[in-house]
Amino acid sequence: MSGARHVISAAVDEDNMKGVCLGTGRIQIRLNQGESLDQVQLNFTKNGYRVSEHAIDPRKKPNLTGIPKEKQGDSKDAKSAK
Repeated sequence: MSGARHVISAAVDEDNMKGVCLGTGRIQIRLNQGESLDQVQLNFTKNGYRVSEHAIDPRKKPNLTGIPKEKQGDSKDAKSAK
């Protein structure tokens, strides 16, 4: 549907209590030469889907691999902080 060749990941938002789909989700696509973001958005819009671009916050630290918040100011090295 997107017209892109490389779909990296797709996720659907779900209500954990009810176990039903919320009707929203995310898809991560790698664009090759000759493909554009505008064309992919247009393909989804033609099929009746609302599209918006999502940017990942580079400052966000994952809970499992980052330095714990209470120790962030003490150490610069993540391995030694754990």
